[in-house]
Amino acid sequence: MLKEKRLILIVSLLVILFVLLITHKPDYDGKHVESLDGDDGISRQLLHDIEIFNQKYDGKGGGLIDTDLKIVLYKFKKGDSLWNIAQRTGLSMDALLSINNLENVHIIQPDTEIMIPNKDGIFYKVKPGETLEGIAEKFKVPEEDILNINEVDENSITEGEDIFIPKGKLGLEERISLLGRFLMPVFGRITSGFGWRRHPISRRRHFHTGLDIATAYGTPVKASSSGQVIFAGNYGGYGKMVILKHKGGYSTRYGHLSRIRVKHGRKVKQGQVIGYVGRSGMATGSHLHFEIRKYSKALNPYFHLRYFAKR
Repeated sequence: MLKEKRLILIVSLLVILFVLLITHKPDYDGKHVESLDGDDGISRQLLHDIEIFNQKYDGKGGGLIDTDLKIVLYKFKKGDSLWNIAQRTGLSMDALLSINNLENVHIIQPDTEIMIPNKDGIFYKVKPGETLEGIAEKFKVPEEDILNINEVDENSITEGEDIFIPKGKLGLEERISLLGRFLMPVFGRITSGFGWRRHPISRRRHFHTGLDIATAYGTPVKASSSGQVIFAGNYGGYGKMVILKHKGGYSTRYGHLSRIRVKHGRKVKQGQVIGYVGRSGMATGSHLHFEIRKYSKALNPYFHLRYFAKR
């Protein structure tokens, strides 16, 4: 009888220990993470928490699941960008932009340390005269969620304080000041950047005046900024191409299209479909050749594009 009781006690303790092990969440707040691909315990937990938050938070109050806001530190590696970090983690670009004070968000040197939160949203600085009620209304987020996630009460929110707004988004002017006025015309893999390269067909070294973005044949191509169509047709090695004229002397070019959807002289809005990805002209596969120019001079798109993860 005594042996049976001891066995039951041991089994019970083992079960409790097992439950604790599988339900325990490490406190990784302020810790360094070596990768963002789930290769270690911290990154696995971070990615898991972001995924659960994105799935479960409904923005209706009381639905935060886990209200603890945690932040990890990550050092940029060669090939990293805020855009691909947003894609890998499931966060919005707004979340990464609002928490990190970066001089140039497009060109970030390796070993630059950034902060990554475990929830999607923005860090917002309280402006003079603002109240919790006004901030909640501005971002369409319940007051109780802002209070819970920031672990404050209504009376403790003060001017100049940084608070986290779950699922909040930056205003248009803030995005433009941080990222530039042009949107990505299509999402895909950048196979060739701006600068000197060896041409994939002629094999001669030449200066590449834009970005090559590889994606599926027929993918809609959107106007990077509002403007007017000043060319729509065949353009030598560019194949089927659209050129848009924008304010301030800017223009954008969209080459290797399979089909053009706009006509010369037509005015288009930012985000409007102007054509479809193809491989017309001198192209080895389906992709978009995209350029930004000012007074005909080609500019590096990395300094002018606003990168947003697919939503």
